[in-house]
Amino acid sequence: MANGKKHLRQELGILSVTSITAGIVIGAGVFIITGIAAKYAGAYTYVSYAIGAVPVLLVGLSTIMLNLMYPVEGGESYVYPTRVVSHYAGFLSGWAMWMALIGPVAITAKAFIMYVNALPGLETKLNIVAGAVIVTVVFFIINWLGIRTVKVIQNILFLFMVAGLAIYIILSLPHLNAEYISMAAPKGFSGIWKGASLLIFAYAGLTLAADLGEEAKNPARTITWGVSLGIVVPAILYVASAFVSTGVIPWTDFAGSDAPYATVAGKYMGTFGVTFVILVAWAAILSSHNAEQTVGTRILFGTSRDKILPKAFTVINKFGVPSNALILTAAMTVFLIISGTIQLVAEIVVAMFLYNWIITHVAVLMAPKTQSELFEKAPFKLNGWKAIVPVAGIIISVALLIYQGPKALLYSAIWLAVGSIFYFTGYHSKKEEV
Repeated sequence: MANGKKHLRQELGILSVTSITAGIVIGAGVFIITGIAAKYAGAYTYVSYAIGAVPVLLVGLSTIMLNLMYPVEGGESYVYPTRVVSHYAGFLSGWAMWMALIGPVAITAKAFIMYVNALPGLETKLNIVAGAVIVTVVFFIINWLGIRTVKVIQNILFLFMVAGLAIYIILSLPHLNAEYISMAAPKGFSGIWKGASLLIFAYAGLTLAADLGEEAKNPARTITWGVSLGIVVPAILYVASAFVSTGVIPWTDFAGSDAPYATVAGKYMGTFGVTFVILVAWAAILSSHNAEQTVGTRILFGTSRDKILPKAFTVINKFGVPSNALILTAAMTVFLIISGTIQLVAEIVVAMFLYNWIITHVAVLMAPKTQSELFEKAPFKLNGWKAIVPVAGIIISVALLIYQGPKALLYSAIWLAVGSIFYFTGYHSKKEEV
């Protein structure tokens, strides 16, 4: 292999990248976190979703620009800030993103079991923790078998999920109740903003298509379209599904359910409808879980290949998968399943994503000076008046970051501190040339 470096197979087209990217997003975020956000935003949860789309759109534009400069594995999370800002900033960005993906893997595993328990007529409820561990192990095996296996399963789950959510939205429209739609937000605009800060979780994976750059065919075109479509599809589904959900039943009932979308379906669809919505939820949650294991492993692989983490995590099995990185990612997932509540883990995840997004925007602002030659060759630039994109992205990301819970901010700071200690005490190395 060229230059003695280990490289991954180029197997992914636009549909695969889009389905993996949107699959990370349309999972526990919409089927579980929406209910938590409704406790703060009430019937205006759909407004929270619309607000949450703004910083995602901004970081999506920044990511596209950087990807056209560096279409490689570990891109948005690690390579971009490493090459443009500093090696340390890049490491911390990748370190944050690894946690930001492990958390959702744990949440989606739990969410799947919660929706299993919502099946009509199920008398014996499954243990959520034990069931979530089993789900993690099953998809660990799927990911072990390689990216080709992952993409086939991912495409099927993704297409079924999008079609199912669209059907849910359309069938819910005739049952909207004007009284429910007009109910006041329980905490006013502050609650709507808090809801938006939580629902960043639901959007957070949109830029992660960049981390599949090395496995994409024609990375510049594929990743650009993957990120763009990954923003549009979930945003439309999120706003529409939140609007109809809190319009069919009171937001208090929606927020108080472990399986809120199944509760809405039960209002007018009967047993068949509830079962259908649960199947859609399963597809969404499992596609999210599958994609997060895939990309989380690649972030750890990319960081280790750059000699900051032990080289053991660059080992690739016969299926072309970073096997040791996958094992550690799955092990950390099991730890979070056992130890964390859904809201706390979600807030930590959002904090890590927002930190990463801030660094991404900083990289865009610094690129003309630190990587002038590559910047000039990029077909898409955010300079001149267009620099308002990264500047606005930084401001909005900071404003949303401070709305995470104090425990989440404390644990996030500890995680970054541990990463800093690790970086400076043994694995800091000369950066890899791209």
